Amino acid sequence: MTMFDVVIVGAGSAGCVLADRLSAKGSSVCVIEAGPDLRPDTTPPSISGRSFFDALAEPGRIYPDLMARRVAGQPERPYLRGRGVGGSSAVNAMVGLWGEVDDYDAWERDHGCIGWAWRDVEKYFRRIEVPLTKVDPDDEGMVGRALVESCVLNGWPLHRGPFPLGGLSADVGPAMLTRDADGRRVTAADVYLERARSRPNVEVRCDAVVRRVMIEAGRATGVLLADGTLIDAREVVVCAGAIHSPAILLRSGVELPSLGAGLQDHPSAPVTLSVPRSTDTTGLAVSALARFSSGRHPADLQILPIDHLGPSAPGLASISVALMKVGSRGTVRLDPTDPDREPIVDFALLSDESDRESLTVGMGVLLDLLEHSSFTDVVEAAFIDDVGTPLASIASSPDAIRAWLGRATGDYVHAAGTCAMGDPTSDETVVDARGCVVGIAGLRVCDASIMPSLPRANTHFPVMMIAEAIADRW
Repeated sequence: MTMFDVVIVGAGSAGCVLADRLSAKGSSVCVIEAGPDLRPDTTPPSISGRSFFDALAEPGRIYPDLMARRVAGQPERPYLRGRGVGGSSAVNAMVGLWGEVDDYDAWERDHGCIGWAWRDVEKYFRRIEVPLTKVDPDDEGMVGRALVESCVLNGWPLHRGPFPLGGLSADVGPAMLTRDADGRRVTAADVYLERARSRPNVEVRCDAVVRRVMIEAGRATGVLLADGTLIDAREVVVCAGAIHSPAILLRSGVELPSLGAGLQDHPSAPVTLSVPRSTDTTGLAVSALARFSSGRHPADLQILPIDHLGPSAPGLASISVALMKVGSRGTVRLDPTDPDREPIVDFALLSDESDRESLTVGMGVLLDLLEHSSFTDVVEAAFIDDVGTPLASIASSPDAIRAWLGRATGDYVHAAGTCAMGDPTSDETVVDARGCVVGIAGLRVCDASIMPSLPRANTHFPVMMIAEAIADRW
């Protein structure tokens, strides 16, 4: 039976980076992915194209049974995590941001993550090989263009890239997307896993679900697949994301007080826009981005215009305000009736009242921007729900906005925090600063689940940064 040096569970943004970097050092690596394979020469247009709605609709690319509750009192709804080689980097909106300096300084200062301050991690962001290209003016959608115009006319500076704001109170501009010069989506698998696959010491197994990590005498010895296959390894690193990584560890018998706790996402409040039906529903869905402050923290709010909602919703677009620095935390738990089923996910968004207040401030800013002629010239109407309730129904009252947020707030699909990194002596810690699970030898976690708090960024680039850092420190 083959013994691998490292088994990597999950071929998403982190797993692809690790597969490349560790195999380049000479380790024999087996990458196990629950979903389908994806190779550059066979990538369907839905994945490589311009609209993430097409990518999400590609069969097999999301988890069909994964549900989550966002806010207390709301029903559970599907949670859209990428499935298959590339993970969420194959289906996301392609936005690339790094976060703010203090996000990472706080990891070290507040959570005991030694070696994870900005001075330590900046070089790993710069090491990332997935390209970022700024949206061309010709590619800007009408909602994105309206956002940029209205913000600039209100004195907001144009942003300079994915980097921290660096003292600016706000910025706006064309989005930085993970695309090549020809406009094709570039996933983590395209860059890192393809290179790893060229080496004889790398094996990739797709459509293979890991049930649990095998642990003997306090040491990980391999993984057990759903079909009963056992894969032996000297080390196991779980890169299955903030929902499935804690579920795998819980099914494996790992008992740590904070495992599955600490769940965070960026709460997002969407407004639906009626736009001309002639809008191209096959073009870029996201072409611009704005960042600003609620007054509580720098750059803690983001405005995301979505220029169309895909071919199935002609004449509709949206614009959302998202809170990027959050206090609310939820949980991921195993289903007690069947631990092998998808876990029970409760984000508990807005459970920290300051989150609701900051998001209310953000909605006030968005309401003002939507009154600008840049929007009124192209937006025919704005609604706060799927039955056509006009935005004006909440515009006059912060209390009305707060109440609506409880009904309407969703997520950015940026789950994090369920296997938190920190001081290994703390009950709040699941993994140490090298990603090693406390109390179990040969077992690591490397993905958004180890973030002790969410950075003010879409999570794709921070996750690749984490993988670059852990690989470098292996």
